[in-house]
Amino acid sequence: MIKWAPFATMPEQYENVDRLKVEQAYVPKPNLTDELQQELELKLRELISKNVILRYWHDGYEYQVECIIESMDDWSGVVTVRKEDSFMFVQFEHIYSVDEYDYMSDLDYLYS
Repeated sequence: MIKWAPFATMPEQYENVDRLKVEQAYVPKPNLTDELQQELELKLRELISKNVILRYWHDGYEYQVECIIESMDDWSGVVTVRKEDSFMFVQFEHIYSVDEYDYMSDLDYLYS
């Protein structure tokens, strides 16, 4: 006896749905003006050793990470950040937003 399996006869449908999911999640690289890049660089330098929320683009996807900025290398254009016990290296040209994040103020708000 052959059991009925829905959509098992249409593997192309699964492939097309997966392809559509990938295409819908794709985001073009943000274009920042020179002035915005300079402001972002100054802000990154001010926030070294502070807890931040860093938003960056990489290979068609946007990422957001809560981390501590460790350093900026002018020569290579790499920003080194630390998240918990691991280090990440993000190209400066891919970063489009950085905001200081004070999780202690969130805790104060919760317990007040």
